[in-house]
Amino acid sequence: MRYRASRLALLIPVAVALALAGATVAGAHSEYARSVPAANARIPRAPARIDVWFTQELFRRAGANTLTVLAEDGRRMDDGQAAIDGGDRTQLSVTLLEPLGPGTYRVEWASLSAIDGDTAQGAFSFTVDPTAPEPEPTAARSSSPPADESRSPSALAGGRAASMSWIAIAVSAAVLSALLFTWAARTPFEEQP
Repeated sequence: MRYRASRLALLIPVAVALALAGATVAGAHSEYARSVPAANARIPRAPARIDVWFTQELFRRAGANTLTVLAEDGRRMDDGQAAIDGGDRTQLSVTLLEPLGPGTYRVEWASLSAIDGDTAQGAFSFTVDPTAPEPEPTAARSSSPPADESRSPSALAGGRAASMSWIAIAVSAAVLSALLFTWAARTPFEEQP
């Protein structure tokens, strides 16, 4: 019996490590990736809307994904109608109520991940400063963000595949852990005299 207990004692750290690895993988959230305007940006003119991209696709549930734009005095500057983009579920946008004057604005966000169902929240700021340099001509003509290869359709598909791979690894780790415990508990052993 002493050897069976020793076997189980050796397997416990392995099982705990595997479980923690699975929990870490499953605990990922849909976090801020980038935005237009960018976090901490100084821009000469305010945009008509705020666009934020997240690290995971967002779950479509009313009120679950929000963007709130606040002036320095605490006034809300957006229409309260944050919407997930129809073609890119990592993108969330909100329209501004009026053109923003010079000053610093805070964007508070909340997200609900379509991958793991977890919520996340955070904030960033940007400043409207008429003396700020003009953006690059291509960026000024477009309300979409600059080209970003990590957000191309093939990269997004690869990211989804990677997420599914990690889920498979976590499930495999749990199954392996259960099998190790079963083996340790049922394997015949010889007792020393």
